[in-house]
Amino acid sequence: MSAAEKWVYDNSRPTALTVPGRVFRAVHHLVLVSGVGAMVLATHEPVAAAHATLLALAFNVALGFFAVEYVVRLYAAAASLSAEPTHPWTARWEWATSLNGLIDLAAVLPFVLAGLLAWNPATINLFAIVWVLKLFRYSPGSGMLQRVLRDARESLFSVFVAFIVVLLVAATLMHVFEGPGQPKLYGSIPAALWWGITTLTTTGYGDVVPVSPLGRLVAGMVMICGIAVFALWAGILANAFANEVRRREFLRNWDLITKVPFFRDLGAATIADIAQILKPQAVEKGRTIIRRGDPGDCMFFIVSGEVEVRLAPEPRRLGPGGFFGEIALITGEPRSATAVAAKETQLLVLDIADFRQLTARRPELANVVTEEGLRRMERVRQSRGGGQ
Repeated sequence: MSAAEKWVYDNSRPTALTVPGRVFRAVHHLVLVSGVGAMVLATHEPVAAAHATLLALAFNVALGFFAVEYVVRLYAAAASLSAEPTHPWTARWEWATSLNGLIDLAAVLPFVLAGLLAWNPATINLFAIVWVLKLFRYSPGSGMLQRVLRDARESLFSVFVAFIVVLLVAATLMHVFEGPGQPKLYGSIPAALWWGITTLTTTGYGDVVPVSPLGRLVAGMVMICGIAVFALWAGILANAFANEVRRREFLRNWDLITKVPFFRDLGAATIADIAQILKPQAVEKGRTIIRRGDPGDCMFFIVSGEVEVRLAPEPRRLGPGGFFGEIALITGEPRSATAVAAKETQLLVLDIADFRQLTARRPELANVVTEEGLRRMERVRQSRGGGQ
């Protein structure tokens, strides 16, 4: 792996935060939008006739850019984390056969073939719609969508099989019941499949309608089956998305928790329990987190940043690893101090209901929080400043 390969790879990643990486993303998106826009506008005759040169220029610039991008990404694939130092072409082949690599190839290959085989340019230019698929690489949720579909593929396929079975059975029955009376619409099973698809999907265009009693009975049953099939699909996807979101939230909380010294030395089982109940919260500089007199319904752990707790006789600042708001949870009294973010701060929030559950499951942690809270209360009484 050369330094050039690594530089190109690092700055062409979708998540690159370097200046060259940001510039590349901006140019990439601008070229993509202009290229796809030129393809779309070229199908509108008045615009195409008035701006043919400009549209052709935008389209060809985009095509050239994506051709260069494919070559550059193929070259830089040798610097990927999964690449073996002695086998750079193996890494390049793996990228070329990956989904992103195939999309990048499909963005260029049809136009190369069109030039070699003299295909109709007006028709082949419509293949530029493939360019919009390149945006999936830059979508933060695309990876999550892939995992959701992968995890739920067996359940989704089972429902798809049920969909196909119902569709074929319905089309066959409608061919039998409606074919004699409406031979143009139901004279064959392939013709009846159009009615089956529009009915099962609850689209109901109304261009093909049964007229016999038995045909309408079958249609009613197919409508009900269609609702059931899509309800199952929606439920499977919703449950898979919910599980993926919980997994990502759990991993994010785990990472944040391990940054707090108060939790750092705990075992994996304890951190797993805590990760399920703590809620991350980002606070801007100068924002008030809690106010004096507010109900004490939660406490806060500081992951990063700084918080100023405004106590008398003088304010107190807490940095990463500190926590505040626990006295109100212990005493049940309203807050008697105001806390403000002195810097941009990342917090973990422990709700009072979750605090009580934590007390039941992990009494050793609750004891540490309680002891620290009592010590602070004593210091507050001594300084006549009240608690948090």
